[in-house]
Amino acid sequence: MPLRSDWSSATCPIARSADVLADPWVLLILRELFSGRTRFDELRDATGAADSVLARRLASMTDAGLVAREDRDYRLTDAGRQTLPILHAYAQFSRTTDPDGPWGLTVTCGRCGEAAVSVDWCARCAARLDADTTRWSRRSMGGEPFALVAGGAA
Repeated sequence: MPLRSDWSSATCPIARSADVLADPWVLLILRELFSGRTRFDELRDATGAADSVLARRLASMTDAGLVAREDRDYRLTDAGRQTLPILHAYAQFSRTTDPDGPWGLTVTCGRCGEAAVSVDWCARCAARLDADTTRWSRRSMGGEPFALVAGGAA
C-alpha cells in the first residue's frame, strides 16, 4: 500500500506541487543543495538519509526537473532554484511556532544584511530574496553568513 496519494495529475496546482515537494527528505535535500553540498555522500551525511532513501529522492527530484546530475554532482535547475521561497517559509514558520527557539537557519538579504521577514523580498531594500541575493547562516555550518548556490544548472 502506498504511503501517500499520487497527485501528479491533479488539476489543483497546490496538489501537483505537493506531489513533488511535500516529502521532508526533498526539502532537506534542497536545503543542502542551496548550501553548496552537491555530492551524494555530502547530501547523505548532511541529511542523515539512508543511501536507498537518498537515491530514490534524488531520482524523483531529477524526474521532476528540480535537479540535474552532472558526473558525480547534483545541481539545482531553474525549477529547483524557484523552491527557495518555500524553504524560507519553513524557516519563518519555525520561528512563529517557537519564537524563543535556537535557530539553526537565519535568512538575510545579501545586499543590505537585513534579516528576512518575508519569504521573497527584503523589507528594507526591496531586493528579491533569490539564490543570488540571499545569505543563510546555518549553525550546522559554523553560523557565518554564506551565499547560496545559484548557478550550476544543467
